[in-house]
Amino acid sequence: MASISVKDDPLLQILEEQGFLGDERAQEIIEEHERTGKPIRNVVVDFELMTEDELLDSIAGYAGSTVINLPATDIPPDVLHSIPASVARMYNVVPVESQGGTVTLASASMIDPATLDELRFVLTNEVNIVFAREEDIRNCVNQFYGDETDSVNDMLDALEAEFDQGSALSIGADGGDDADDQLAGSAPVVRFVNLVLYQAVQDRASDIHFEPFESEFKIRYRVDGALYEMTPPPLRLAGPVCSRLKVMANLNIAERRLPQDGRINIIVAGRTIDLRVSTLPTSSGLESIVLRVLDQSSVQLDLENLGMPPDVLDQFEVDIAKPNGILIVTGPTGSGKTTTLYSALRRINTIENKLLTAEEPVEYDVEGIIQVPVIERTGNTFPVVLRAFLRQDPDVMMIGEIRDVETAQIAVQAALTGHLVFSTLHTTDAAGSVTRLIDMGIEAYLISATVEAVVGQRLVRTICTNCKASYRPDSAVLEQLGLAAEDVGDREFYYGAGCQQCSNTGYRGRNGIYEYLSISDPIRTQINELKPTLAIREKARELGMRTLREDGIRCILDGYTTVDEVIRYT
Repeated sequence: MASISVKDDPLLQILEEQGFLGDERAQEIIEEHERTGKPIRNVVVDFELMTEDELLDSIAGYAGSTVINLPATDIPPDVLHSIPASVARMYNVVPVESQGGTVTLASASMIDPATLDELRFVLTNEVNIVFAREEDIRNCVNQFYGDETDSVNDMLDALEAEFDQGSALSIGADGGDDADDQLAGSAPVVRFVNLVLYQAVQDRASDIHFEPFESEFKIRYRVDGALYEMTPPPLRLAGPVCSRLKVMANLNIAERRLPQDGRINIIVAGRTIDLRVSTLPTSSGLESIVLRVLDQSSVQLDLENLGMPPDVLDQFEVDIAKPNGILIVTGPTGSGKTTTLYSALRRINTIENKLLTAEEPVEYDVEGIIQVPVIERTGNTFPVVLRAFLRQDPDVMMIGEIRDVETAQIAVQAALTGHLVFSTLHTTDAAGSVTRLIDMGIEAYLISATVEAVVGQRLVRTICTNCKASYRPDSAVLEQLGLAAEDVGDREFYYGAGCQQCSNTGYRGRNGIYEYLSISDPIRTQINELKPTLAIREKARELGMRTLREDGIRCILDGYTTVDEVIRYT
């Protein structure tokens, strides 16, 4: 997603026309919006450019509408029932009047024409917009539309009722692909898909899995690394739902034999959410679809937020400031490698540095960094992009992943010619990355001459602070961790008992655990002598490196995570 300008955002245009905004201030607002994912309206208020009431007056004046005092507005029950709860939550609106086929909705921000058309469609009514304070909108939605956890089940009950009444949806049971495509645009399916996306964002899901099988249709969310299943919708809904997602991602809905990739950009409850879409044909004749949720507002790309221990953070900051060399972050898929590298890039993203990234795909949009998507099918491969990078006079290059000898050779060449290179590898620990590069065909002396550091990392779930409880570990637990009773002393261990805030999982959020292999002279000697991974790891430990397991134990003793999490990931 390219950086926006004033002319791309109606609110910024209004403020500029009304004399509230100059070019420099507008650019600051845009940069803050892109950095944090906050809506433009919220950034304007946070920057104290104007109060929220003044902002609403400006928006209403431009739109030819009015601002209302929502708490003082008497809304009849039949008006509240004129829109489904899922629509109120998804679009962050409250109905205040319903008359003669027209519903008046209160919103806290401007609604773009495309979203307004979608509202008219899903409500099957003409729509008028008035404006109210954001907190008042949020309070009314929570007050009038009940508990969010019931919303998916309510929607499924409503869909089943439409099936049973013989609505147009019922032809999806055996109407074939054409029927599915027609139903993809029906109001109930649109509302259901929007609700699933809303629920996933509210639950902080990183991925949404739509999985049709021969006899059932599963929808699962991945939250903090673990998968949770929602109430299964009817199997006959699988085709229309998958077609709807493909329409939203601008994919070919008629193509069901080949995998496809796309993106969806939507606004959920006032937040801009980017969804990366992947479709996969299955033996059932339907497609499995996975959405990766990229929510800029929930990801803060700051080194201090990564959870690195102070000594590791200090050394990492030294290494990313070096003029040349290779810095590798290693770990399995989903261990936070890209977030770590982008946090490093943001730290050194100054006017003096030219930064280029090659990724498949681009996961974060960062102002001031040239980001290039790698697309294998078009021939835009990592080697092709990286060779072009070397002709672009960069200071720092980030390679999404070193996956073959050609990419590794270009990374080494770039480091030898005075560039700083960031990349990732898929190995189980930091020391294993050296062996992996040698296995690819890179000479040991080139590795020791160019690699400055390797960061091994995992993400472990953190204990919910609301239901955190302590206990004294027994000898069996300590034995699992390789600890003696004297190592622990009188420290208590912790676990999450489970509560509503963490959906009874005992966990809320994730934190990184790290091992940091600094390529010092003794380690270079080990590499040049082709020592095995185990020998390199032991030498690094002698020099002060903590392993992933040891850093995990630190997190246990500090009360951040549980024994089960550390054993599971190390």
